[in-house]
This record gives sequence, C-alpha cells and structure tokens, in this order.
Amino acid sequence: MDMRLYKRGKFYYIEVARNRPKSLGVTDKKEAERLFKIIKKRQLEKKLLILDSKDRVSISEFIDIYVNDPDRRNLSEKTHENDKLAFRSLMDVIGDIPIKLIDRDKIKEFKDSALKRMKPVSVNTYLRHIKAGLSWAVSEKYANKVPQMKKIKLGESLPRYIEKSDIDKILGYSKKYYPEMHRIITFAMYTGCRRAEIINARYEHITDGNIRVYGKGKKERIIPLLPQALDVQQDIGKIFRYKHVSTVSNTFRKIVRICGIQARFHDLRHTAATQMLESGIDIMTVKEMLGHVDLRTTEVYAKVLAKTMRKEMLKLSYE
Repeated sequence: MDMRLYKRGKFYYIEVARNRPKSLGVTDKKEAERLFKIIKKRQLEKKLLILDSKDRVSISEFIDIYVNDPDRRNLSEKTHENDKLAFRSLMDVIGDIPIKLIDRDKIKEFKDSALKRMKPVSVNTYLRHIKAGLSWAVSEKYANKVPQMKKIKLGESLPRYIEKSDIDKILGYSKKYYPEMHRIITFAMYTGCRRAEIINARYEHITDGNIRVYGKGKKERIIPLLPQALDVQQDIGKIFRYKHVSTVSNTFRKIVRICGIQARFHDLRHTAATQMLESGIDIMTVKEMLGHVDLRTTEVYAKVLAKTMRKEMLKLSYE
C-alpha cells in the first residue's frame, strides 16, 4: 500500500503499513508535508536499493536464499537437497551468473551438457527442480520470467509392480526376521500409502474404520482402513516405530535382496493400485486412495493391468 499522511487530533501521522501509524510529532500542515516528502523519498530509495541488490543475486547466493525460505520449511530434506543439486549442476555448466540472466539459451546449454553424462529421466528431474526454483525467483522479484524449458521426451514407462509369488516370499521372510517391517509392508499393500505417510501415521488418526493420512505437501486425505492392513489398534501413539523413510527403504531393500527379488518399497504402492483395479475397485476410488490429483495418473495402472492381462492371455491354447 502507498504511504499516506493524515491528521489525528492535533498531530500529523503517516501510515507506513496497513494499521501501522507513525506520529510525525508536528501540528503544522506545511511542516508535516515537508517531512512526509522526505520519508517517502527515503522509502523509495530503499526499495530501489533492494531491487538493485536482487538483480545481482548469483546462482550460488540464490541457492542459499531459496532452500532456507521460511515458507518452504515443510518440504522434505530430500527435496531441499535435490533443489541444491539441480542448481549447482546448472551453475557448473553456465557459471555462477546472476539468477536474473538465466534464459532459454542457458537452459538449452545445460540440457545439452547434462545429456552427455546423465540419463534423460535424471535431466528431466533437474529441470523440474530448476523450473520450480525460477518460478519462486519470479514471485520474489529475483527474476523477471521463467525461461522456456522443454523436458526431454521419454518412452512410456509403466509403473513396476511385484508379482504375487514374490509378495508371498517378501511377507514370509519379513514376518520371520523383520516383524515391524512386515507390519509396514502389509499396511502399504492394503492402503497404497507412501513411505512418509506410513511412518507418520498415528493411532489418533483412526476414526470409524478410516485413517487420516498426510501426503505430499501435507495434503490430508481420509481412506478406509481394512482389518488386514493393521494387526493391532491402540488409542494413541505412532503406529510404526520407524522414524525415517530411509530406514524403511533400506530395510526393504535388504529383504528383497535376500529373497532374490528386484523391487523398491515404492513398488508396493504400484502393486496395491494394480491389485485394487484387478479386484474390480472403481478407478475413482483408487484415485482417492492413492491421493492422486489427476485421474490420468491413476489411469496408468489400468495400462499395467491391460499389459498383465495380455501376457496371461498369451498362455491360452486349445491344444
């Protein structure tokens, strides 16, 4: 808002911000107007100085500003690390130039260089983080616009799911040697929840057979909690004792390696989604269970199911 001059009682005031008056300590109108002009000029000079300093912010300086922004504290540590990695990789190619000078040509230069040492999918991940950072830079006046950055076209990659026979091996081994991990795996299979959603789940979140989970960006959703998903129920406390998503991933990796299976923990989510559709559950219900914003994300699992059905139907023979 613009600073304004007004009189209250005998004295003149200026409103420096909404509902934040400051007395000039004078009663004479001309003196008040003179002081008002001086203060307004200083405020303008201060704004110009800030804008000028933002124009000179380099990529390395921007990284520190961006990842430490108070409004981004709720993001995971992994997201912050990926943000830093993406911008440092960009800086290695185009130099530590002012963030404002990053344009389409600079992005193209980065893509061409990155493709010589990275897989296309990794380059796209970097581009996604750079684009998000530059969008923030524009909103905070560090840059004027987000340059065009087309992602590299990839062939269609369907989600990986785990075969039933392998699921049986994983459950059998984990139940015997890693009982807490067995509980987590079972929960994931019957809910389709992500790692963070699982380790943050609490008994207080369960009401009337449903559980409230918190997904990406702290988005909340309520999903049915089947009896098979949870072996015991209490009144309060964390449902699972693991504290970090990395512990879940590392323990699962150890289990599947011993079982001779190639799979990631996230594949349990893919498996749950595919199995839900295969069981005849409506795709809109599956979408809500998984917390997808766009139905097209969920429809990918229908393609997985179609591919599986074709593979099985090839076994058909009348001989």
